[in-house]
Amino acid sequence: MTSAMGWYGPLIDLSRAASRIGDFVQLLVFVHRSTPVQYKLSGGGELIRTDIQVGDDTLPFFSISLWKKQMGTAFVAGDVILLQNVKITKFGQVIDARTVQFSSVIRLIHPYESIISRGVDELIEKCHVGMTSAQKLRKVIKWLQRTGPAAIYNVRSNTFQNGRLPRNWKVPKQCESRNLFLLSELVHLRDSCKATFSASVGEIFLPITWRILGDTEKENMFLSQRINTVGESNIAEDFICIGCQHCGSPLYSENEDKLKQNFASLYCPRSSNHFHVVGLVYRPFMLYVWDESEYLPLLVRNKAAELLFGNIRAERVYSCYRWQKHVENSEQKDPSRGSIPKSTAFGSFCADKNLPEDGNDLHKDVNFYLVWLIVLRLLLQQGKNSLLKFEVAVNSSLDNENGKFELSSVSISCMEKN
Repeated sequence: MTSAMGWYGPLIDLSRAASRIGDFVQLLVFVHRSTPVQYKLSGGGELIRTDIQVGDDTLPFFSISLWKKQMGTAFVAGDVILLQNVKITKFGQVIDARTVQFSSVIRLIHPYESIISRGVDELIEKCHVGMTSAQKLRKVIKWLQRTGPAAIYNVRSNTFQNGRLPRNWKVPKQCESRNLFLLSELVHLRDSCKATFSASVGEIFLPITWRILGDTEKENMFLSQRINTVGESNIAEDFICIGCQHCGSPLYSENEDKLKQNFASLYCPRSSNHFHVVGLVYRPFMLYVWDESEYLPLLVRNKAAELLFGNIRAERVYSCYRWQKHVENSEQKDPSRGSIPKSTAFGSFCADKNLPEDGNDLHKDVNFYLVWLIVLRLLLQQGKNSLLKFEVAVNSSLDNENGKFELSSVSISCMEKN
């Protein structure tokens, strides 16, 4: 169909979206389904955006993200709508559309049953749209009347399988883990796969990007030096942040511009419902491992970090760290009191902060912060005597320093005695 330029951009067919990437357009479409996307928080969910799947007479399925909260409630699945000032975007090989601040939506036909029961001219007359929109609306209505409510999903190019909507992504293939003897074998892998090997820990590198470091402070990103520094007491604050306990991604950054640009942070790739589960997590860091043949960095996220640190969760470490700081501050304020008994100090701290004194995450007989520091020191002091076996996910599309090798699990190697 011929596009007509107006105040809201040209009205285009969905089949022509690929030639309009980066442009603002109008879309007159039928809504297949509407899905709200929100963070999963302890006190409830906060709506972030609404994803809708739409279609027209030229393309049965197309995705649009609505970033204005009120737009998601202006219509329901089964409606025919006119979207104005939406931007056509492309991410990888996927082409879709998204709303911006000045986007708008008009519901033209509701409910869906009226498309079947009424004539085309009657429906168009009630919509009060311009000539170009009326021509497009006529084509969409005839398409819906021709295909019918059940057959809409059975278009030849997007056939249903077992009654399910066609996916717009590829299901990753399961691959067997490869057992390697040397790290040099890992370097030469060209396919994405799982790999297991034994190696020693050489260094932990924690990229500190959320605050400005002076030239003399940049060495603090290397933990082997910092862990043994006298007076160093804020390692936990750099290591632990608010993030998703599923994927390990930090969900807060002091650099707001970067956060706003990173729209991918709104998705959780490792959750079945794509919701982030917000809590305290270990920040992503690089674990450098080595053997006699090679020295390589492994990307470590929250779940893998818990395994590496002896199944100690970040919440436990940070809660005990806060408790210890509370005790130290109390002793500094009133030196005449001397050392506060451990159980009393911990009980007082929990009461002040509304935390449980005992339970799954806090134990008044164990200072998980100190245990965690000991584990860090042991990891970095083993040298070639380390008996750790690593399993990593190999992503062949990345380079070594950007997460080509991501740690999946770690265990103690069993060595057979001769």
